[in-house]
Amino acid sequence: MTVNIKAMQLYVATLELGNFSEVARREGMSPSSVSRIVQQLETELGTQLLYRNTRAVEATEAGRLYGDTFRQMLATLDDTNRRLQASQSEPGGLVRINAPVAFAQKHIVPWLAELTGRYPALRLELVQTDDFINPLADAADLLFRIAPLQDSGLHLRLVDKPRYFLAASPGYLARYGAPQTPQQLYQHNCLVYKGKMGMQRAYFSAAGAPLEVHTFGGSLVANNADSLVSAALDDLGIVMMPDWQIGHLLQNRSLVPVLSDYQVAPGHQQQVIAMLYPQARFLPAAVRSVIDFFAEKYGPTPYWKYPSKDQ
Repeated sequence: MTVNIKAMQLYVATLELGNFSEVARREGMSPSSVSRIVQQLETELGTQLLYRNTRAVEATEAGRLYGDTFRQMLATLDDTNRRLQASQSEPGGLVRINAPVAFAQKHIVPWLAELTGRYPALRLELVQTDDFINPLADAADLLFRIAPLQDSGLHLRLVDKPRYFLAASPGYLARYGAPQTPQQLYQHNCLVYKGKMGMQRAYFSAAGAPLEVHTFGGSLVANNADSLVSAALDDLGIVMMPDWQIGHLLQNRSLVPVLSDYQVAPGHQQQVIAMLYPQARFLPAAVRSVIDFFAEKYGPTPYWKYPSKDQ
């Protein structure tokens, strides 16, 4: 019995995607060619692997067992190839990165020239989106995520635990004063972020005080953080943003933190900034190099933290 690698790859892809058409699109083949190769695989194995209908395919019991075995075999082969490539050449090839829009614009894009200058053989594909991404289904080698830490089944390199600040411009504070308690924010013009989960909420905590939750309003609601920050810089009101978004503005005093005696966050769970990747053993040299590069640039205490390290 002879089973070729390509047939195993196409069969595993069919199980994961659920139909021949999507596999064919990704592989640059016709659906009939994919179907024919899987049929030949069934002939070689002497068993039916798939139940077929007009819309999708589903594995038989034998098909499920063979699928698990093929995945293990392909993973072992892939690990071997990656180890050989990593030992024989400098980091190179395509690395597909997925990241939130604002974070990528501020903390990934500015470093890309240096990254590709350090590794000339590297090619990058950067997708910026705030949508939830499954790197296995969406073909991402490295995923930057800002969210509460959860068991996603992926491997993780922690970058930071962001801290949120309420802040306003010196001009706004000179005119209206600074709030002393969360309740006094209702007397101020708050610039509020509104995303897919609705209006931004503020969870306050302080030593010895119970958790308070507030939803504020004002003259501007927007679904773009940069727009809200720009409005705050123009003396329009008070904004709540993470340090990776406004840390440099707090450091240079373009914005001034208010209610500093309180911890504030958009939810009750601690967010993290992390680099996620689907493989741990024998990471491709290119992916490992990109992870190490950004970890080096961000530093053990990321440069966007406030107060800054020299304060």
